[in-house]
Amino acid sequence: MPRFLHNVSDLIRRVLFLARPYGRKKLALVFFLSLAQGIFQVIGVTSIFPFLAIAADPERIRHSQFGLRFLALLPPMGNRALLITAGVIAIVGLLLSNGFNLLAEYARARYANNFAHWLRVRLLRRMASQPYGYFLQRNSGDLLRKVMNDVGTYTSGVLLPLLDSIARAVIAALLLATLFFVQPVIAVSAALGFGSFYVIVFRLLARKRREVNERSQRAFGGSYRDAQQMLGGIKPIKVHRAEEHFLGRFAGHSAVVAQMSNQMPIIANSTRYLIEPLAFGGLVLAVVVLAVQGRDFSDILPNLGVMAVAGYRLLPNLQLLYSQVTQFTSIRYSLDEVFEEFAAAEHDKESGNVEISLGKSCPIEWRDAITLDEVSFIYPGTDRPALDRFSLTIQKNMSIGFIGPTGSGKSTLIDLLLGLHRPTSGRVLIEGKPLTPELVPSWQATIGYVPQEIFLIDDTIARNIALGVPDDEIDNARLQEVCAMAQILDFIEIELRDGFQTTVGERGVRLSGGERQRLGLARALYHRPSLLILDEATSALDVATEAKLLEALRSLAGKLTMVVAAHRLSALANCDQLIDLSKMRVAANVSRRHDFVER
Repeated sequence: MPRFLHNVSDLIRRVLFLARPYGRKKLALVFFLSLAQGIFQVIGVTSIFPFLAIAADPERIRHSQFGLRFLALLPPMGNRALLITAGVIAIVGLLLSNGFNLLAEYARARYANNFAHWLRVRLLRRMASQPYGYFLQRNSGDLLRKVMNDVGTYTSGVLLPLLDSIARAVIAALLLATLFFVQPVIAVSAALGFGSFYVIVFRLLARKRREVNERSQRAFGGSYRDAQQMLGGIKPIKVHRAEEHFLGRFAGHSAVVAQMSNQMPIIANSTRYLIEPLAFGGLVLAVVVLAVQGRDFSDILPNLGVMAVAGYRLLPNLQLLYSQVTQFTSIRYSLDEVFEEFAAAEHDKESGNVEISLGKSCPIEWRDAITLDEVSFIYPGTDRPALDRFSLTIQKNMSIGFIGPTGSGKSTLIDLLLGLHRPTSGRVLIEGKPLTPELVPSWQATIGYVPQEIFLIDDTIARNIALGVPDDEIDNARLQEVCAMAQILDFIEIELRDGFQTTVGERGVRLSGGERQRLGLARALYHRPSLLILDEATSALDVATEAKLLEALRSLAGKLTMVVAAHRLSALANCDQLIDLSKMRVAANVSRRHDFVER
């Protein structure tokens, strides 16, 4: 199969793969409207033939075979009334043609835009359903680009032009058929001439289209990454005066985007300025040939009118067909980016990988213990295990602390308990039952989690604590209860004018580190967890702020199970048992914490 036909076949296969789940009937309706659009274009063109024939020679049309059939549909009338009637029919035919043309284009645009909305939501849902390890191996700027840019580029730059090109191809074929009915030789010559011209130009510019596609993909990806990294890390970037470095990188990618965008119209529309003089020259040549053959002017005029109107409709359709094919082959990277995500989803289903449920789950009821049985974990791309055959039993309502230097496996252990990773070997058991992917959502519903860096959305304190809960379901009494437990209620109600409706700013920039940590603790407690996990939750706090947070945790001791990972022993003051992951030493109670200090 020639490379071009293979590429077109692959493109259509990928488009249909993405479009079928949205609705086959919707897609079939769009194709039907495209076919009907071509038929109405033919009706519009042929409706002017009787008018031109009557205007050129009324008597001749009255005695022709076509004229007799046409007049049989009308009441008896004179030449003047007949000319007016034919003119009205021509106007109505053109209005119907243009009206249906507008309807079909609106239907295609509506389908493409609604499909883009559906696809954006589906793609983001697909990403959100992936395990935590998926995000460790991808750049968030690339994921954001796929959702916000590539889907829009695909629907507006590939899908819609593809649907339009199908409509243009149907219209062109029917107009050529109409022209063949009037002048077969001219129709065949036009089909061969125009077709050969566009195919030759298209093949000559194939390498340029591939260059535009590849460079646009790299430039859009780079610009998203650089902009997100600069804005996300604006504080250290400003302190280190690195703004120009990131701006320069962004400007380089943006310049390539502008350059490729400038080349697209030239590649797509250059043929237009060559084909129009060629088409007009062909029309003049046809008239000259007919005149040389001795054809009467009254015979030439109707044919000339139909050929002129057909050419008037045919040329723009051919040019749009060419420019749209050029467009979706020049930026098909957007289709490939979106297709790869959903193709991977299909592969996951076939291989038995389970996507994480996004709905609310009922918490697991557990009364005895959590057991880690010979658990090992190796991160993708590495050979050294972060945890190696680690075993531990955590009894209900006990407090256990993990200490050790960076790289000793504290965060990995926490992520395994959170259900974010699956062990490379060994098992995590809840009440003796393995923690399978199907059980992870219910298990996570029992957990309250306080990380080192608290994620806060640019919204109110109430919405940050009850993260993800609709406004009408937020329990205000519970908000006050957990904030009191986290030692931050007085700050909210006394020092903040708007109380729980105070907006914290992006990532909580309007709050101190200690205030953010205590809000994180309040969030972790809001859903009444049976297991509270703190991962380096006090490492960035000063002594006084850490003391307040530890005081809040002390009041929870014995009421729920607590797992604390930290570098500093001071953060583990409330723990019943301490484990040094670097040497696997255990202190049974807090009175033996000096053993760890002496090492």
